Amino acid sequence: MAPKAKNTPSRQRIAWVRVPTEKQLPEDIRALFDKAREKLGLVPNVFRLFALRPEHLRRWRALYDELLRGESGLTPAQREMIAVVVSTHNRCFY
Repeated sequence: MAPKAKNTPSRQRIAWVRVPTEKQLPEDIRALFDKAREKLGLVPNVFRLFALRPEHLRRWRALYDELLRGESGLTPAQREMIAVVVSTHNRCFY
């Protein structure tokens, strides 16, 4: 079996983004990171990326909360299962 070429898609870097350190973030964003770390054992990279613009993270999180916890004819479990199926179909780990 021949070795993989150096520029195969699995070895290429797409981009590097410098994200703020947690000390540089507003208090409410640090609290969100702490909550994620407590629940998941880590801070998802999507949180770190959105933290470049804290207001965007706040709004994205509000949308997420509304979709999963807002008024609906679906139970929270049903909404979570829909999210799991969609994420799986899109090959998204979040």
